[in-house]
Amino acid sequence: MSEALSIRDVIKVAGGPAAVQAELERRGHDLTRDAIYKWPKTGVPDRYWDALIQLTDLGPAELYQANCAAREQTVLQEAAE
Repeated sequence: MSEALSIRDVIKVAGGPAAVQAELERRGHDLTRDAIYKWPKTGVPDRYWDALIQLTDLGPAELYQANCAAREQTVLQEAAE
């Protein structure tokens, strides 16, 4: 993909928050859907990257870029407040 994806895009490509939660639970992670809804602001924790990469066929570099953009946007918003 040529355009940088947002974390919201990554979650959508992965099948949505419910699909992400189901996959993570299948892998033994205890995670609420609310936590997933926070990822567009906080980024995806590293421990969940493998699942998202497999659900989306994205590479680590694309997920890293999306995470950096999410965290940068949050810092900019907090600085503006």
